[in-house]
Amino acid sequence: MTSPAGLERGVVVARPPDELYLEVTNRCNLRCTTCPQSWGMSEDFADLSIERVNFVLGQLPEVRRVVLHGIGEPTLNPALPHIIRAVKARGAYALFNTNGLLLRRRLLEALVLSGLDEVRVSVDAATPETYRLVRGADGFSRIVANVKLLAATKARLGVATPRLSLWMTGMKTNIAELSALVRVASEAGIAEVYLQRLVYSGRGRAQDTEALYGRLDEREHSSLRQAQQLAIELGITLRGSSEALPDVAKAEKAAAWRACRRPWSLVYITANGNVLPCCIAPFTEAPYAGLVLGNAFRETLEEIWNGPLYRRWRERMLAGEPPPACANCGSAWAL
Repeated sequence: MTSPAGLERGVVVARPPDELYLEVTNRCNLRCTTCPQSWGMSEDFADLSIERVNFVLGQLPEVRRVVLHGIGEPTLNPALPHIIRAVKARGAYALFNTNGLLLRRRLLEALVLSGLDEVRVSVDAATPETYRLVRGADGFSRIVANVKLLAATKARLGVATPRLSLWMTGMKTNIAELSALVRVASEAGIAEVYLQRLVYSGRGRAQDTEALYGRLDEREHSSLRQAQQLAIELGITLRGSSEALPDVAKAEKAAAWRACRRPWSLVYITANGNVLPCCIAPFTEAPYAGLVLGNAFRETLEEIWNGPLYRRWRERMLAGEPPPACANCGSAWAL
């Protein structure tokens, strides 16, 4: 079977994954109300060591993109700059999402000099009040100051990377602030804002009643249109997952998960070595034990990639009987 992107999709995959998600830590300095950190972790807290990172990278000779985040704040791992350099030594693109609270001068310089390609700062608000409501802490002003310092550090060192963007998980609670976030980005010298869909699980603030997909009222549509117009005026690129922005095609096919390429192209490894089908799965309502497809510290990636659990996952996708973590993907949240 061939996917729309030309990816060969069978139960067994001959080529190793070319994209790697590495959860460099599952510790966090926030308890966001939309994150598993706030309703109970499924794994013990851990940081990835540079030795384990190199062990994993050594098994993926064709890796082209490495995402250094998961359930946790990457900048809490003191080895992060060393990990980025190890990724860049393999010739791969390196990026991570961060809450931005720890992007201070010494770490900023180390990250910029590491060769990091991209950093995405998740804020989920454009005011201190909404930030506190979603993120559970006072930190908005510090984050804005830190991203300005990151832009200034790049300029001081005369480098173009890492590419910077501000990210908002779109919810009923915060969508009215999207225009203000576009303005924050402009004032901070950041050229891109991204609106992503909420993955809801019925826990914390991750409720379907907060979701925007398929539920936008006229006021929320107006907020999106205003943000788009402001972005054009300020020269900011405003992007969004699927229907998150009104000028994106609104028709999505039933069973949109059929187009997913993740079980055939990428591997996600947690800070404890567990291999999961993708980064979205832990945010769904699916039982965690059913997401684990192997452990990269006890088995080789070759054994896991075409092992019985991965083969069964792909088999269910191809048969039209997706696992619970995949069943709503693309219809309730973004592919």
